[in-house]
Amino acid sequence: MAGDRNEQVAIRNAATVVLARDSDQGPQVFMLERNVKSEFVSGAYVFPGGAVDKHDSHETLESICRGVTDAEASRATGLDSGGLGFWVAAIRECFEECGVLIAHGDQGAISFDDPDLAQRFSKLRDELNDREISFSEICLQENLSLPVDSLTYFSRWLTPLGMPKRFDTCFFICPMPNNQVPLHDGYETVSGLWITPAQALEKGEAGEIKLVPATIKTLETLDGYETVDHLVRACTPTEPVPTICPTIIRDDAGKPIHIRLPLPDGEIEVPIGGALLKAVTGLK
Repeated sequence: MAGDRNEQVAIRNAATVVLARDSDQGPQVFMLERNVKSEFVSGAYVFPGGAVDKHDSHETLESICRGVTDAEASRATGLDSGGLGFWVAAIRECFEECGVLIAHGDQGAISFDDPDLAQRFSKLRDELNDREISFSEICLQENLSLPVDSLTYFSRWLTPLGMPKRFDTCFFICPMPNNQVPLHDGYETVSGLWITPAQALEKGEAGEIKLVPATIKTLETLDGYETVDHLVRACTPTEPVPTICPTIIRDDAGKPIHIRLPLPDGEIEVPIGGALLKAVTGLK
C-alpha cells in the first residue's frame, strides 16, 4: 500500500463512490452531510463511503462480482490479492449510507419501482446497518450479482500523518442506477443533496457547506463535463492511479495551520482552521 505504515495509527482501507446523474445543468453528484457528532470529517459534505470490511472480500461476494476480477482489482490497487474488496465496499457503503443498491437481480438491474421490493430492501438496509445481517447474506438471499465494472476507479487519497484516524481510500464514480432514490441513513449522515460540482464548490467557498480538501479536489476534477458519460470516460484511467497523501503543516507551537497537497500538477497549500480544522484532523 502507498504511504508510511510505520506509525502507531493503523491505516484502514476505505472506498468512496461518486454517484452521478445527468441534469439540465450538466452532471450532478450526490453528496451527504455527515453527522456533527462524527469523529471523522464531522459536519462535512462528502460522497458515500467508508472503511473496507473484512467481509467485503468474502468468497461469496467475489463469486458474484461481474466485470472485474480480484486479480485485476489487486493489480490496479497495488495489492497481492483482495483488491476487489475496495469495489465491494463501495457498493455496500453506498447501500448502507444512502440506500442505493448497485446490483442486478433475476430481472436485471435492481429497481425500486415495486413498493414491496423497495420496502423489503429498506428493511434489509436497516438490518445491515444494525449488523443483524451481512452484505453477502443479502446477496445470497436475494440472488444478487454485483456489476463492479460499473464503478470506475479514478482517484486515491491517503489520510496524512498526525491524524487520529487514517484511511487509504479508493475513489470510484458510478452512474446513478435508474428507478432508485438516494436517502441519507439518519445516523452517520443527516442530509443529502444532488448538486453540480461547480455549485458544490461555490457553496463551499461561500461557507454554506463544509468541504474537506480531498472532496474539494475531487469536485474540481469532476467539474466541466457535459454529460455523465463524458465524465466517466474522462475519469477512466489510462495509467496507474497515483496516491495523494497530504501533509499537515504546523506552526512553531505545533498547531496545524495548512494542509499541503502533492498534486500531479504541483503542490498547493490549503489553510485550515476552526470547524474545518476539527473536521479534517479531529483536533479541538
